[in-house]
Amino acid sequence: MANGSVLEPVVQTKPNSRRQWSSTFWLAAPPLLFAVASVLGLLVHNRHQTFLSSAAPALIGSLGFALAVLLLVAGIRRRFDACAAVIASIWVAGCLFHAGLFRFVRWFDDSYATVWSVPVAILLIGILTLAAARLPARHIRALHLALTAAAAVMVAAPAWDVAAFEWRNRAARTVYDPNKAVEEIAEFTKGTETPVVTARPPDIYYFVFDRFASAETLARYYDVDITETIDFLEQRGFHVVRAANSNYHRTGLSLASTFYMDYLDMLSERAPGNDWRPLQAMLRDHRVARFLKERGYRFIQFGSWWTGTFQNPLADENHPHGLGEFDYLYLRYTILHPLLQILPTTRLAQQLDWDLGQCQRVRPQIEKIKALGEQDQPLFVFAHILVPHGPYVFAPDGRCFTREEAEKRSEREGYVDQVAYATRLIQELVAALQSERNNLPIIIIQADEGPFPERDWSVPWNEASASEQRIKTSIISAYFFPNGDYSQLGENTTPVNSFRAVFNTYFGTSFPLLPNRIFVSPDEARLYDFYDVTENVLADYEDISALQRSAPAGSQSVPN
Repeated sequence: MANGSVLEPVVQTKPNSRRQWSSTFWLAAPPLLFAVASVLGLLVHNRHQTFLSSAAPALIGSLGFALAVLLLVAGIRRRFDACAAVIASIWVAGCLFHAGLFRFVRWFDDSYATVWSVPVAILLIGILTLAAARLPARHIRALHLALTAAAAVMVAAPAWDVAAFEWRNRAARTVYDPNKAVEEIAEFTKGTETPVVTARPPDIYYFVFDRFASAETLARYYDVDITETIDFLEQRGFHVVRAANSNYHRTGLSLASTFYMDYLDMLSERAPGNDWRPLQAMLRDHRVARFLKERGYRFIQFGSWWTGTFQNPLADENHPHGLGEFDYLYLRYTILHPLLQILPTTRLAQQLDWDLGQCQRVRPQIEKIKALGEQDQPLFVFAHILVPHGPYVFAPDGRCFTREEAEKRSEREGYVDQVAYATRLIQELVAALQSERNNLPIIIIQADEGPFPERDWSVPWNEASASEQRIKTSIISAYFFPNGDYSQLGENTTPVNSFRAVFNTYFGTSFPLLPNRIFVSPDEARLYDFYDVTENVLADYEDISALQRSAPAGSQSVPN
């Protein structure tokens, strides 16, 4: 060649995609890890009440937020580097850990974060952002490394706690076996695959108005008279249990028992004392739904934000009409909570707020239920309606209070107002379900528990006074059977016998009716230590003889 030079071959190498991906992930790690840590930090404090799947929406949302912030910062800086990741981490941590960073606010105001914390937070984040942007490259790299290490620890620590809890309580997953639960009642359901009625079997609507006390308790302790509603139901053909009680004093225990159609003795023997998940498993796949689905029913659930009823994988349709409990809790700890108090009051803003979200949930659910109508397939509809349960955001006529209006009301005033609204909803639903139908549906209207009385919370429930136990377990309870046959019901029927009575009356089953008993557990740490307080509660009634609970002759318990 000219000049005696030798051309060396040019070797073209392909970029190492694995190395590029590793480098990119390393740069993006801090804000993404902070996002994950914000979710796991809340999960570890609620691990005994929620499934890991309940945290999935918050985890996806937080990661999406962190990625959006990172891309926005990189776009503004026109480069993706360690500085962009550091600045993104400042914003992600400041927004997602807002309540924790401003915990001192609670010294002045008993709320998670006040409105004025937002401008303070933005100012501090802005100052830190400017400081990070001015740091020399070597300092930025060191800060990036420190933030990565801190975020990794914040992820690893709660992840370890959650994993350890899952391992310690692994036996809780096997406490309830839905297949075994169905097998255990087979002797009472033999030969009942076809309903007793010759025509289309009736739809079944089960309404739970959370914490709606009995008429007697409302009159005695709250000076509230719901005689008009009771008369309305009786005139419509309902069998009303006028001084009814729940079988348990907590929602999870009460609903699990109702759908299990038996008492929860097996939980006291096998379930960890503070683990709610066996109860939630019982609510996600229960005997009542299995029985009805096997007989051609379509199962539709209208859940609340509470984890136990928010979604049911066994249901053909779920209509929670809002966010779940974990999502609401998570948003409450972020900067979005005080921001919602600043931004204009829109429907979306209300849906994202724990308290105001109720006003965006209840009415749409009621309208959807009314619109179901008669279908070719018989329906089993379960609706868990958090009225008169707090938050107390409804006026007696159903109007949504503003935040300011709601905060001015005492808890007692709020409860009484929502009892009034609940009675309107009951009459509205019954009127709609009993009109323009060829086949009237079975309707059960109950509460799962009564309201919380004023009490000394250091005293366990099993040592509470008779009046306190009575208020907490008093419930509204009314049944409508289209055929008018209430022979399976009495003046003291409790929810554990509700579906036994329905199935015996309409499907020819042979379920024995169980003794009507009332149980409480001391506290959440001893959730499954059940104390029978039936006699204590009944002793507080003025006319004990008329309300004495007794089991029908020959009754027996379904084996657990």
